Amino acid sequence: MSASQILNKYLSDLILELEKLKTILEFENEKINQGLIDILNLTNPQKELILNSIKNYYLTINSWLKIQGQIQEESEKLIEDATYLRGEICNIYQNEYTNLIALFEQKSRRPKIKFSKSLFKYNNPTLVDVKI
Repeated sequence: MSASQILNKYLSDLILELEKLKTILEFENEKINQGLIDILNLTNPQKELILNSIKNYYLTINSWLKIQGQIQEESEKLIEDATYLRGEICNIYQNEYTNLIALFEQKSRRPKIKFSKSLFKYNNPTLVDVKI
C-alpha cells in the first residue's frame, strides 16, 4: 500500500468521523430548539470518543503530509471535504451554544407574580379559635 493510499484511507475515515459528529450535534441542536434539554446527555461519551478520534486523525494526517510533501488530487478533494465538514460542525457548535445560552436565560428568569387586590380584603373581620 502506497503512502498516498494510506493518506486517502485516513482522510476518508476522518470524513466519516466528522459526519458522525455532525449527526450527533444536529440531533442535540434539534432537541435544544424544542426545549427538551432534560432528555439530553450533554456529556455524551460517544461524542467525546469521536472528538478524540478526530484529533488523532488530524495528528496522523498532518505528520503524513509533512513527510510526503506532495498531495495528489484525490487527497486534495478529501481534505477540502474534511475542511467543509469541520466548518459546518463549528457552525452547529456555535448555534448550539447560543441556543443553550438563550434557554438558560429563559429558565433562570423568575416570573414576577402579581396577586389581584380583590383576593386580600382586609376590611372583613376574621375569627380564629385558639385553644391553650
